[in-house]
Amino acid sequence: MRLRSEIERVFGGHAFHRPLFYGYPGGLRFELSEGGAAIDQLLLAIRKAREICGAIFDDQRPIVSCLRMRADSSALAHRRVLRELRAAGIKIPRAKCIWLEAVPPDERCDDEVEEFWVNVAFEAPTEVLQCLLWCAFAGDLGSIRPRPACAIYLFELAKAVMVFPYDDRGMDVVGPNHALLSELYRRFNSYLLDYDRAAMERSFEPP
Repeated sequence: MRLRSEIERVFGGHAFHRPLFYGYPGGLRFELSEGGAAIDQLLLAIRKAREICGAIFDDQRPIVSCLRMRADSSALAHRRVLRELRAAGIKIPRAKCIWLEAVPPDERCDDEVEEFWVNVAFEAPTEVLQCLLWCAFAGDLGSIRPRPACAIYLFELAKAVMVFPYDDRGMDVVGPNHALLSELYRRFNSYLLDYDRAAMERSFEPP
């Protein structure tokens, strides 16, 4: 359970709050796709996200990825997600950390059926970053496959920063490493989501 403990320690138990940008103040929110055909949206989102991630992740260190999926007691949804991940070229290693969190009754699809958040954290080589981003962004683009029904979180634990590519439209980057976030704010300023720009300016512009 080392990866779970490290994620909870570094991010104070707020790593999986949704929406992440508002649940973990002082972060960044980037705008990615800009309209057009589904494949154009996906490819542009991946290109921008790879640029940003390239300034965060070190090629010499693995990326800590956490897949977060919703499943009932039958685990059929879990199996479907794994099939889609394999089709995308993502192989979950034996050395992984799995834990469950109960979905509160008022958030279940059917309050009579018990549901869980299934979390699967593992280390992945940086070579699969593009595959992970594809899976994260394909979720809302119905004509694109493979399309696993799970959220994908990317962690650089040594730098205390996490990346949440929530769909093809945007990506949140948060964490206690204000110096690195400030650098990303300046370097990728043109990619920031204008809707939340004022909040980011309060965090990263001098008073």
